[in-house]
Amino acid sequence: MQFQQLRHRRRCISVAVAFALFGSFTATAQPSTSGGGDLAAAAATNAGPAPGAETSTDPVDQQGASPQSASNNSAPINLGTVMVTANKREERLQAVPMAVSAVSGDDLRRQGANSFADYASQVPGLNLISSSAGQTQLVLRGVTSGSSQANSSVSTYIDDAPYGSSTVYAAGSLLTPDIDPADIERIEVLRGPQGTLYGSNSLGGLVKFVTTPPDSTRMYGRASVDYTSVDGGGSGFAERAMFNLPLVEGKLALRVNAYNRDDPGYIDNVFTGKKEVNEDTVSGGRAQMLWTPTDKVSVRLSALAQNLRGDGLANTGVEVDPATLQPIYGYQKQSRAAGTGLLAVQYRLYDLSVDADFGWAKLVSSSSYGSQKVDQNGDVTTAYGPLLNPIFGLDNGGYSVTQPITLGKFTQELRLESPAEQMFAWRAGVFYTRENTTNHQMVNVFDASTGVPIDLPNLGDIHIGPGIFKEWAGYADVTWHATSQLSVLLGARQTHDTTSYTQVSSGLLTGPADFTTRSSDTPTTFLFNPSFKFNDNMMAYLRVASGFRPGGANVGVPPGLDAPLTFQPDKLTSYELGFKSTLLDQRMTFEADAFYIDWNQIQLTTTNASFVYLSNGGKARSQGLEASWKYAPVQGLVLSANATWTDAALTADTPPGLYGKDGDSLPWVPKWNANLGADYSFPLGGGWSGFVGGNYSYVGRRESDFLSVPGPRISVPGYHGVDLHAGAYFGNWTIKGYVKNLTNQRGITSLASETTDPLGSPYSATYVPPRTVGVTLALDF
Repeated sequence: MQFQQLRHRRRCISVAVAFALFGSFTATAQPSTSGGGDLAAAAATNAGPAPGAETSTDPVDQQGASPQSASNNSAPINLGTVMVTANKREERLQAVPMAVSAVSGDDLRRQGANSFADYASQVPGLNLISSSAGQTQLVLRGVTSGSSQANSSVSTYIDDAPYGSSTVYAAGSLLTPDIDPADIERIEVLRGPQGTLYGSNSLGGLVKFVTTPPDSTRMYGRASVDYTSVDGGGSGFAERAMFNLPLVEGKLALRVNAYNRDDPGYIDNVFTGKKEVNEDTVSGGRAQMLWTPTDKVSVRLSALAQNLRGDGLANTGVEVDPATLQPIYGYQKQSRAAGTGLLAVQYRLYDLSVDADFGWAKLVSSSSYGSQKVDQNGDVTTAYGPLLNPIFGLDNGGYSVTQPITLGKFTQELRLESPAEQMFAWRAGVFYTRENTTNHQMVNVFDASTGVPIDLPNLGDIHIGPGIFKEWAGYADVTWHATSQLSVLLGARQTHDTTSYTQVSSGLLTGPADFTTRSSDTPTTFLFNPSFKFNDNMMAYLRVASGFRPGGANVGVPPGLDAPLTFQPDKLTSYELGFKSTLLDQRMTFEADAFYIDWNQIQLTTTNASFVYLSNGGKARSQGLEASWKYAPVQGLVLSANATWTDAALTADTPPGLYGKDGDSLPWVPKWNANLGADYSFPLGGGWSGFVGGNYSYVGRRESDFLSVPGPRISVPGYHGVDLHAGAYFGNWTIKGYVKNLTNQRGITSLASETTDPLGSPYSATYVPPRTVGVTLALDF
């Protein structure tokens, strides 16, 4: 089963599903009756919330006049207010007693954001391990065991629906849903474990896409086109459209958006001569219907679909010398066998949410079904060609691993909660989920130059599944508002999960096997969260919270192998002390926190007799400091900054089969991250208004993955990034341009050996995308 091990090592996880959003809407504002965007109004009046500002009010002219015709330079300068649902209640961002960041769709549209990497640096404590579009590992506060981590440590939600796998059987850490937020209101990032309220897989935290709801009071829409060009590569195009339609005035509305995006490639295959092999296409959309029969009841039904495909995405790495990290064939050049590299991912999510307010309590029901289909074909010729070609008498044999994965996930949550303002505010809920996954891995042999199959005996065929995962949970919390200043929140969650996993394998590399393994666990999580408000604009809090990932039946452990048939949940406890303040009449915000995380029974990928499986072992701690600042010094200008120091390391040796020692740094966690930003909106006269801005980011030095053999890990250099954007509004039209990675930095985001020897040369390295220039034209109507 060495090919499975190699696949684990090479999955160093990505970020490239793009999301250039255009034309309107701040974090929680609605479009104007004239169809003009919120940005246009703010820029034209030079008085409303500035770019990047926190706002929950609509600065648009409510009388229906064109927003560019207004002018009100006497309006107050402030950052406004962001409303978030991090605690499953709507509340001010600055009043939430934990570390939460909110990135508005407005900010993403201005920046021409097209991947997690475009905004990750704007969130303290958020890092990425990336190798291609469609494969992304999110890391919060240093909680990761590296690129071969089998299950996600960060949960992903779309509104109230969890999305993505909770298990190791569907590449849960790799296939993080990277949804194109063409119609996203904001993205909330909750830092620190969320095990009590959100359940499993939120060890490091949670990323939540909050969609813009339908509006039953007016009809409006938006359409945009986008062109991009990447240095040393090709060109890309995107088309997006959104339409909001009231069906029953004040009662029923439909909102639909659709998009199609071609992301340019920039890597050439010197072996086949094919150019821009990492080009990909993304298409999809979302439909939402909102029914509010009374002011106490609302029903929202939504359906989301997204398709990603790239014929070279599974082979996006560039061969480098591990001793020097210099490219062997040149920067943006690789050598891969013909007919390999396919990666195709299909996301589907259907969600029904019902809210009923009884006055004394509110009942919320969220039902969802998500599916995910993956097809990939990665080149492993460098690994197996030297070993197998002499055996089979082949001069030019190529080898690949195909791996189709399917996931179907149903979830149901019911919760009843009291009004948040009463002295003892309480909440209780139940949660159920059922996952069904399959994962089929097969070794293929073909002519490396042509891709034509070669008829040879079965080398390796592993069918994993069905993997059935079920989880039941009950949770409750109570908040005691002891005084107008002091509040104390206590919460707990009890979970019971079961797993059934079947594996059938055959072939020369894997041998025959046919077995089923079962497991069950009953983990408990807790939360203690007191907070003290010095005044309406200043708060300190303490947060002690726990989180877990479910255990399961082990993959790749046939009967008779000296290895555990099951692996246990890993758990952590986080201690966080934070401070939030709003200063200078809401012109400045400052937040800071210190955290210490104790992580036990870490789920680690382990090797025994060429079989790869999961085991529990080792301990780690992650400690750090996070700070963010935002300031509106003058009308229309917003400055921002954040910085993170993270020290994440083992506190005990890893188990046999993996070589990590007490004190070794956790993989791919930089000591330092930082970001500086500025945005300025201004009137231009004659009905025109404009904006300009930029961000500088820094990601520090990181250590590569733990090895399965003795040897030195590679210290991966840090890198910088500069992104710029500018644009103008006229009437309901928007035109903007942007440049990402202005200085064409070559930051490495993943690194692993291409051979069966973890220390063998060459290594495959993935770089941040080269300098990318884009322009967008959008119309609000």
